[in-house]
Amino acid sequence: MNKKYIFAIVSILFFFFGLSIILLVINPSYTDNIVRFTREHKFYGPLFLVLWRILGIVVPAIPAGVVSFAVVPLFGWQLTYVYTLIGILIGTSTSFWLARKFREPLVAKFLPLQKIHKLEDSLSHKKRFAAIVALRLFTVPVMDFSSYIAGLTKISFAKFFLATIIASIPDIGIFYFGEELYKRVFGKSIAIAVAMLFFLALGYFLFRRRSSLK
Repeated sequence: MNKKYIFAIVSILFFFFGLSIILLVINPSYTDNIVRFTREHKFYGPLFLVLWRILGIVVPAIPAGVVSFAVVPLFGWQLTYVYTLIGILIGTSTSFWLARKFREPLVAKFLPLQKIHKLEDSLSHKKRFAAIVALRLFTVPVMDFSSYIAGLTKISFAKFFLATIIASIPDIGIFYFGEELYKRVFGKSIAIAVAMLFFLALGYFLFRRRSSLK
């Protein structure tokens, strides 16, 4: 996949998200409408979050975790974690089986072949399970390609699925931290909290992405 094309898509998505968040801060009535909508239509908010998380895994260039962190004030950290985990499990399973079926020609659209082979070699037979857990822990905040790499190995889907669940456990602390910021720092203002959490997560993502490219 053309990197410029991916960058353009991600930039457009973040532009609209950023613009929406700025509007929330400028006009609190928008926030009230969104909160009212999510409470009256309890299915749509979680559905969006789950689908967005799936998209961010199947298309690794999309940092869907940034949005997951930002919506903690809307759902609370517990439900945000549950919805995010559902999206992660569906998304990683999809990526895993896509890689297992279509192999390197598909994965090469997201990563250079040289890097793919290097990561495959790092997943040794004896330590493959632990390596996948570590790979998800340290690469997901930048670009979630671990599911595709795992699909190229001989690891069983059951072990991969379990490794994904284990690697997702630290998200509990992250979302809890986000809710505490919302309650203690942002004065329980949903608009300000969502905006600050979004840009905080975005800053972390950009920092990690830049570090990974060095």
